[in-house]
Amino acid sequence: MSDFALPQLAPRERCTGCGACAAGCPKDAIHMLPGREGFLYPAVTDACIQCGHCTHICPVLKQRQPRNPPAVFAAWNDDNETRMASTAGGVFALLADWVLEGGGVVFGAGVDENLRVRHMAARSARQLQPLLGAKPIQSDMGDTCRRVRESLDRGQRVLFSGTPCQVDGLYRYLGEYPDNLLTVDVLCRGVSSPGVWEKLVRSMAYVKRKRPTGVQFYSKVAGARGRWFRVTFDDGSSFDAPYDKSELGRGHRRGLILRPACHTCPYTSADRPGDLSLGQFKGLPKDFCPEEQKKGVSLLLVNTARGAQVLDVLPLHKERRTLAEAAAANGALTGPVDSPAERSEFFDAFARQPFQQVRNRFLSSLAYQARGVGRVAEKIKNKEITLPWKKR
Repeated sequence: MSDFALPQLAPRERCTGCGACAAGCPKDAIHMLPGREGFLYPAVTDACIQCGHCTHICPVLKQRQPRNPPAVFAAWNDDNETRMASTAGGVFALLADWVLEGGGVVFGAGVDENLRVRHMAARSARQLQPLLGAKPIQSDMGDTCRRVRESLDRGQRVLFSGTPCQVDGLYRYLGEYPDNLLTVDVLCRGVSSPGVWEKLVRSMAYVKRKRPTGVQFYSKVAGARGRWFRVTFDDGSSFDAPYDKSELGRGHRRGLILRPACHTCPYTSADRPGDLSLGQFKGLPKDFCPEEQKKGVSLLLVNTARGAQVLDVLPLHKERRTLAEAAAANGALTGPVDSPAERSEFFDAFARQPFQQVRNRFLSSLAYQARGVGRVAEKIKNKEITLPWKKR
């Protein structure tokens, strides 16, 4: 088609991959396809009729109306078993149970049999299990937006959980705020590349000579501080490491493998798109419920009247805290993660070199020790650090 013109979509460096444009296309002319970094981006085919609907609903191209500051709580689920299976205080599980008990459906990021992170629907307690716990990998939304609309049209109560850009994208796709929809946005510090994660899974299978069958990105280990990365294998064995010392954790925490748009994320503030926002509440005073802190406490933001109404009927323990405490506890409320200098170098290597070389060069413990030494040397050179035996 010689006169075919692409519709206006978000610039690639700002595209969040929410998939609203693909879901909303009346001709299915937009497909979400992986780029060289392993993230999904919209690709427009010649089935496009140039109706402009994708441009109209793209959340990057439309500014949201600001909301009032949220109410802030430290919250937790008193069911210890459910709480241990959750990253923080187990609040999401309570919300999901409430929706399921009312005959509704829960949509959230889960891990499938191939350890891919994608949005799934849960209509029972058994189906809910893969949705528990945070995932640092960007989930594939697939046809979730359309399935949410179908459930809403049937009059079902729906809970949707996702990153703030996914929540905003869902609302843009729907074009309204349905009464039977409850949304939860996660307090996100950026999403890692599904392509990098897929290579890590394959690499683990190659090194261990067995098939990975399950993963917990932020598991809780009795008596241990922090969260643990755990992969289970088909022979019943497992690999465990503190998340920050795992290869995925090193890449994610430093912002090395995040989506480009995460480094300019407009959602990193207290103005949230979801009815509720959930994350881990770190840095609470030591004398604040110390035993509960050991089990995990959720940072809960109540952003809308709908969110407040739902919380009023849940058997949830919550304590009022300040927005300043929330911002100090979670960087997702204060600004996006800086893009590290070697990000482009990493993805150039990822696209061209065998992945084992990339792992060793950028994600191994030796690589991080070398980079730490290099950063200290650079600070000494720039006189940002004075050695103790040097006169000032």
